[in-house]
Amino acid sequence: MALATWWASDPLMDLTPLSDFHVRLAADDAQLATLNHITVAEVEQRRSAGHLPYMGYIDGTAVTYGWVATREASIGELNLVFPIPADNRYLWDFATSPEWQGKGLYPRLLQAIVRAERAQRFWIIHAPENLPSGAGMQKAGFRAVGQLSFQRDNGLGLIPFDLLDRARIGAALLGVPLIEGGLSPCWRCVEQVVCTCQRDPESCSCAVELRSTLRQYPT
Repeated sequence: MALATWWASDPLMDLTPLSDFHVRLAADDAQLATLNHITVAEVEQRRSAGHLPYMGYIDGTAVTYGWVATREASIGELNLVFPIPADNRYLWDFATSPEWQGKGLYPRLLQAIVRAERAQRFWIIHAPENLPSGAGMQKAGFRAVGQLSFQRDNGLGLIPFDLLDRARIGAALLGVPLIEGGLSPCWRCVEQVVCTCQRDPESCSCAVELRSTLRQYPT
């Protein structure tokens, strides 16, 4: 899984404004629960844990959403829970209604959240097979800093990309070691009884189907 970040010193990509699209904090829990495919009780539980829901609207119709962790975050696929420093935000569980996907709402939602929250650092991850999600992050101005996956001993690690300092800070945020090798090419291999990715990565099927705990769908 790729870890990406945007810092207050970074520029935001120049995206053409959509005149009928606007973003604000979600106020209607029932509406949010319907779009998010969760219960109102779960919405309330997330709010009480310090998670902020942002929603994007087209002509007043709610079409996309995303959550911002301000205290603590978790990555369900990896059984990872970590605190969020006061000047950081962790972005998670994003989705766009199917009929509105492909219109560039996701990167615009990300930028709106960055502008509204005014934190120093924002962090987000996406599964490697979810290419549209990664493309949307890049369009918004987020930069990938490392690849998060399992080591052969089933422990987690982060292989850095070019931004070594940011990768080191990201690894510390997640509470995982920064390493140079030994990761499985498939982040889901730990769940498989038998996996061929080490011998034949091209034929490995472990990561073909995205389990959507993160709900970062194409936008």
